[in-house]
Amino acid sequence: MAGKIEILIIDDDRQIVESMSALFKNKGYNPFGVYTGRKGLELALNDVFGLIFLDLSIPDMNSLELIKRIKGLKVSAPIVVITEPSKIGLAIEAAHNGADSIVEKPLNDDIVLHIAGNAINRYRLEQDLSRLRNSLSELYRFIGHSTTIDQFREKLKRIAMSASRALFIGESGSGKEWAAKFVHYSSSRAAGPFCVVNCAAPAADDFAGKLRLGSNLFGHDKDAFVGASAVSKGQFELADGGTLFLDEVGMLTGDYQARLLRAIESGAVTRLGSSDEIKTDVRILAASTIDLEPEVKAGRFREDLYFRLNVIPVNMPPLRTYTDDIPLLARHFLDQAGLIRKHFDAEAIDHLKSLDWPGNLRQLNDTATKAARLVSRDVIGIDDIKTALVESGRRSSQAASAGDSISPSDDKLFRQNISYRRQMIDLEKRLLDEVLSLSDGNITRAARMLQTDRGNLSKKLKKLDIKAKKQ
Repeated sequence: MAGKIEILIIDDDRQIVESMSALFKNKGYNPFGVYTGRKGLELALNDVFGLIFLDLSIPDMNSLELIKRIKGLKVSAPIVVITEPSKIGLAIEAAHNGADSIVEKPLNDDIVLHIAGNAINRYRLEQDLSRLRNSLSELYRFIGHSTTIDQFREKLKRIAMSASRALFIGESGSGKEWAAKFVHYSSSRAAGPFCVVNCAAPAADDFAGKLRLGSNLFGHDKDAFVGASAVSKGQFELADGGTLFLDEVGMLTGDYQARLLRAIESGAVTRLGSSDEIKTDVRILAASTIDLEPEVKAGRFREDLYFRLNVIPVNMPPLRTYTDDIPLLARHFLDQAGLIRKHFDAEAIDHLKSLDWPGNLRQLNDTATKAARLVSRDVIGIDDIKTALVESGRRSSQAASAGDSISPSDDKLFRQNISYRRQMIDLEKRLLDEVLSLSDGNITRAARMLQTDRGNLSKKLKKLDIKAKKQ
C-alpha cells in the first residue's frame, strides 16, 4: 500500500470517531470515520484500508455478522474491535469470528496507537509475504496461452489451494518438479521448505546406495551404519512445515515403500538406527515417469501406497500437445539464460514447432540456449537448431533419469513458532536463491528476471548474506 495508511473507524459515537480521527491524523495516518455498520461494510469491501476499528455496539447491524461478512469477502485489513469492559465476552466471540485485536473503553490514546501499530505491522508483513509467494510461484508458472496449458495451470492452482497429496505422471523433461514447485509456492506452505528426494533405486547389490537413500529420506542416528559419525536429519524432517517432492517414486524398493507408507499414515518418521518416532508436518507431492497402475497390478508397487500418493492424479502434458506455445517458451528460455538480444527467425520457429520433442521442455530449453550460443549473430536460423539438436538429444537421453526441473542447474494465519518477519526473510532468501539458480548465479540476469535494479539486488544479497557466482 503506497502513501499513508488508510484507517476506517466504524462507530456511532461521533465524539469517539472525531477524537480517534484526530489522533491518527496527527500520527501521519489517513483516518476515515463512519457512523453506521452498513456504510462501514460498503467502504470496507473496497479493500483499500490497512486497518479497521469497529465498535461492537454499532446499532444498525449485528457486529459479529458484520465481521463475518467483511472477512468472508476476503478483505485483507485487520479488524480491531472497540468494546465496553462489560462486553468482553462478546469481544472474545468477535475474535473467534475474525477480529484481530480488542481495545476497551474508555479509550487510551497510547494503547490505541500501540494496538494500531502492531496490527498495521502484521498487515504489512502479510502483504509482503503474499507478494513474495506470488513472486516464487510466478517463477515456476507454465508459459503459454494454449488451451492445454491454460487448463493445466488452473488445475495446479486448485491443487495449491488444497492440502491433499498429488501424483504427477509424465514423460521425462515434461516439468514435473517445475509443476510441484508452482504448487508449493502458490500454497499456504510457501514460507516453508521445498525438499526433493530422487527415489531412483540403487542396484540390488548396492547396499551402501540403499543406505544413502534411506538416510536421505528418513535420516539416521549416530553409528547407525559404518561411517555414520553423527546424527543426520532426513528430508522428511527438513521439509517440516513445507513440501516434500518424491521424484521417481515408482522406483522405490519394497522395504522403502513400506517405510514411506508408514510415514504417511503416522505423520512420523524413524531415523535409521533408531526406534524413536519424530513427528513431521509435510505435504507430499510425488512424481513418476512410468504409469504406476501397471506396477501395482504386477505387484511391484504397493496398492495402499499408490492410493495414498494418488489422491489428486496429475497427467503432465507432453510438449508435442502444445506446440503453439513453443515460440513463447523458446523466448522465455533465452531470456532466462541472459540471451535477450538473440531471437529465432520465422523458419527456425516453424522448425521448432514441427519437432516431436521426446525430451520435452528440458530438451527445448537445452536446444534453444545451445543454438543461441553457437552463433555470434543475433538471429538464430534453422541450421543452428539442427546442429544444437544433435548435442541436446544426446544430453537429453543421458539426463532422462536425472530429475525433472527445466532450469539450468493475524496471528491466525501463521501460528507457527516463527515470527512474521522471520518468515518473510526466509521466503525472500528462498526467492533470491531460486532466481540465482535460474540465472546461473549471474546478478545482472537475476535483476532482470526480478524486474529490479542490479545495484538494489546486490545490496539485498549482501544484506541477506547471499553470495552470487557471477557479478
